Amino acid sequence: MAAGFVRERVGLKSFGEKCSVPDHPKAKLMYYLSCVKTVLELNDPNIAQFTNYRNYQNLSEPATDALLKLAAAFSPNELVGKVFFQKEDLGTDGNKFFELEHVTDTLAVQGTVLVGGQRKRVAKIMMYKRIWLQNNYIRPMESYQVRLTRIALGLPGWQIQHSIACAIQ
Repeated sequence: MAAGFVRERVGLKSFGEKCSVPDHPKAKLMYYLSCVKTVLELNDPNIAQFTNYRNYQNLSEPATDALLKLAAAFSPNELVGKVFFQKEDLGTDGNKFFELEHVTDTLAVQGTVLVGGQRKRVAKIMMYKRIWLQNNYIRPMESYQVRLTRIALGLPGWQIQHSIACAIQ
């Protein structure tokens, strides 16, 4: 039986910049998905329209339904403890991104996570304060609860708002 020695070092390198997110539930969810996109390195061009939070008002009603489905698919339940980690000591920041610098002297091994049925390599993580998650996922999703229920039933979520608007006029 052969014995081996492997020395491992793991470091975290902070990256990213401060940003300002419009105070609208749709913008907050788009920002949340932007963070998901960053840590999971999702390079699918179809996701880009759902992460452009500064222009949230340009997202059509059917696309907003798709945004809500995507946000539900990438819920914190899928990410916390894998690529999102709660840490209250982040100074004035609500969240911070870190790149993993994993080095082994004999073998480089990268961890992976299963998210949304797909295996993703973990190279980046995000640390967040509880209030960040409240502001950018939980409260916005709660504000769309009726719409999410319609979507879960297989109905277009946006039509209820349209019907209410027509009834008011």
